[in-house]
Amino acid sequence: MGNNLLLSWRMFYGCLVLGGCLYVKEIYGQVNLSKVQFKYSKNDIVLTKHDDGFLIDDTGTKYAFNKKIIIQSLLSVGEVSAIHDHINKVQVIANIGNESVYWITPTTEQYFNVYSTLRKHQGILAIEPDIAPVRKLLFSSKKQLQIDNSVTELQKLSLCENPVSRVRVAIIDDGFDFTHPEFDQLKVLLEYDAEQKVMTAKAAGPIDEHGTLVAGVIAAKRDNKGIEGFAPTSEIIAIRQVSTWTSSLILAFQVAKLMKADVVNCSWVLPFLSDIVAQVIEDFSALPNNPIIVAAAGNSGKKACEINQLSELEATVTVGSINNGERAKFSNYGKCVDYYAPSSIESTSLNGYAHFGGTSSSAAIFTGILAQLKACGIEHPLSSLSMIDNIYPAHTVEKK
Repeated sequence: MGNNLLLSWRMFYGCLVLGGCLYVKEIYGQVNLSKVQFKYSKNDIVLTKHDDGFLIDDTGTKYAFNKKIIIQSLLSVGEVSAIHDHINKVQVIANIGNESVYWITPTTEQYFNVYSTLRKHQGILAIEPDIAPVRKLLFSSKKQLQIDNSVTELQKLSLCENPVSRVRVAIIDDGFDFTHPEFDQLKVLLEYDAEQKVMTAKAAGPIDEHGTLVAGVIAAKRDNKGIEGFAPTSEIIAIRQVSTWTSSLILAFQVAKLMKADVVNCSWVLPFLSDIVAQVIEDFSALPNNPIIVAAAGNSGKKACEINQLSELEATVTVGSINNGERAKFSNYGKCVDYYAPSSIESTSLNGYAHFGGTSSSAAIFTGILAQLKACGIEHPLSSLSMIDNIYPAHTVEKK
């Protein structure tokens, strides 16, 4: 009797312990499954579910997430789909050499489970959640300021009488209005919306005009009326990209790659740059046509490295703003800035013409000059900038 009672107690105790362990394991598993871990600037980063639409890091920074997953792999679409029963769709959005970048749609309630399984799979080379930290920071001051005389001098500059080649310029920005009279001779090769995944880059509203401003600086026709573009013979690839979703950034640069862009203008700052996006950009920059990616330094008056993650890439040329040969007070600066250019200029807008200032316009001016140098047959235009007045290497400005 005593032995049976002891045995029963031990069995009951064991069940309690086992049940407790299972309970703890279940809770622990739920905690793990509400987190995603991935590489960022070669370091591990962990984001935890904040609510249904946001992840949060250990500093309290929130990231919107759309419950999609981005991976880099040598596996085929079918092989990726077979990794987990709750993978509903696998789409190729870019290529890095022989590797594919996939955009994966899992069953919503199984998102963290699918993510965890993919992360552990030996065939997955890199994995990230599809996130967007903040809306892209675009700057297009319309305040009427005196136009910088150095800009006027640059616009009058004739780099060659007859361009020898057609240069493809990709502009990644918000909306474009190509019905403007300044563009009636412009060749637009492609319009694409990287977020809506549609073949248009048309402006969606009155504040959606930054792309139009940039396009005017680069490619408005030269007819001694209105404004004069720096590279009016350029062929334009207009890519509408109005936020910082990782998947949309990847698609934007992949489109520029597929269209064999010679120069890419990015007149915006990016506060978060994933490792996969960085690899896509670096891969694009290594193409045989030697494409040049131009980024705006930003208008915070701070170190560009801290504000604009694009500026840290070797593949990008980052442009700050000058005023009368000296760094403008609003311009970001530091080791991540490569050149300085004037900024105060008139350009095309949705309602005719508008003032365009900040490092966005400086980057657009710089892009136009590079495109025109390429059109004149100069294969490596960065090495020829010394002959252009009012465009300064960063070290000559920042030492003042």
